Amino acid sequence: MPRKVINKAQSFLTVIYPEEDRSHQIVNIELLLLRHPPEKVISFLCDLRKEYIKKLRRQIHSDVTDAAMDPIIAKNFRLKMAINTIRNYIKQEERAA
Repeated sequence: MPRKVINKAQSFLTVIYPEEDRSHQIVNIELLLLRHPPEKVISFLCDLRKEYIKKLRRQIHSDVTDAAMDPIIAKNFRLKMAINTIRNYIKQEERAA
């Protein structure tokens, strides 16, 4: 997989906190893609996303006004975007072949 695609997917999975001068990687996608095929990485990211969705459902049932929902929603969105980035690359490669 090209470095450009890996970097794009990783950018979705990296949260930067400028006010605290730090960043947080939800997942190190580069390491995963070096060791596993893209389909397995997508499967792992989908499973992780399902866990965040379960966590979000529990949070919604307990208190919808709690700000603790915001990071869960953001991580869910970021995972979905990274998954789409990898899937789009795979589809593009299949069309080219």
